[in-house]
Amino acid sequence: MRQAWNGHWSNTSLEADELIRTVMQHYFTEPVTRHKILRDRDRIVAEVEVGENTYFLKGEKQPASFIEKVIEFTIIMSKAGLPFIVPENTMKGNRCVEHEGLLFILERQGHGEEIKRLRLSHIREIGKLLGKQHAISSTTDFRFGTGTSWGMFGGNETDALGDYDENELSYLDFVQNVEGQETFRMELATVKELYQSRRSYLKEVWSSLPAGPVQGDLCPYNLLFQQDKISAVFDYDIAGDEVLLNECIGVAVFLAWHYDFEGQETPEERYEAYIDAYTLERPLSDHEKEMIPHLFAIIRAFRYDRIEDGINKIKQGDGKAFMDETIYLLQG
Repeated sequence: MRQAWNGHWSNTSLEADELIRTVMQHYFTEPVTRHKILRDRDRIVAEVEVGENTYFLKGEKQPASFIEKVIEFTIIMSKAGLPFIVPENTMKGNRCVEHEGLLFILERQGHGEEIKRLRLSHIREIGKLLGKQHAISSTTDFRFGTGTSWGMFGGNETDALGDYDENELSYLDFVQNVEGQETFRMELATVKELYQSRRSYLKEVWSSLPAGPVQGDLCPYNLLFQQDKISAVFDYDIAGDEVLLNECIGVAVFLAWHYDFEGQETPEERYEAYIDAYTLERPLSDHEKEMIPHLFAIIRAFRYDRIEDGINKIKQGDGKAFMDETIYLLQG
């Protein structure tokens, strides 16, 4: 007997074949000519061919209401001219299929290629597209009703999006690993004071900043490019409502300092190019501009992979430069 989905596909390949073919029968009378399972943890993702066309079948444990909102969101963005891939209709006119405890959507393969190493032109294009998306988000009444992985001030009571606050967790991880080390006692006190001051100020004004529905992960691994232009946006499993400036700065820091890059431009120059492209599409209010130094400081200093690297250096007795840089970043 086939087992219900438990977060990992542990059945035979024949049963996997049957699941994919059964779900695909809701979309096509034609048979599946080829399929390949790409992911089977947390959710199932399969590349599927029907005739000469390639699709991505994605099934996950999500409330039907969320999947319906994702579909509505992609339609809003697509109608506005953005290259968001809209899930396909079933033969009955639905856009999702429930099967074995999972909700499935089917996305047609976009045209273009994924970029593994960015150039400045790619960074500008991503900034431009995010600015356009946020401009639309700021004018629509549509809302997901849930947060994103960029979220702050949720409280970290759970790991649910909108509650989970990665920035705060990175800070707490940092403090836990440095506390008790006499070598960095004064530096740690300075970091705590600077971080908490900026966080407290942001928390007071957070609800006054423009927010709206976003794709939630507008990064190179969810994009396709053709001739340096973005030709497709896909993957909406962490979409939600977000403070627009928060996602803007978070993506900027990731692209400028943490993604593989080919070119002579410094991270600072990449960041400025991204911000310039973004603000051409969605100019920032004076209020938002005032918040940038505070937001940039805590995001840049406490991006999780920077903290992981820094903690390792501290454990190896080589953390002085990391601590100094953290203070410098928080001082702005």
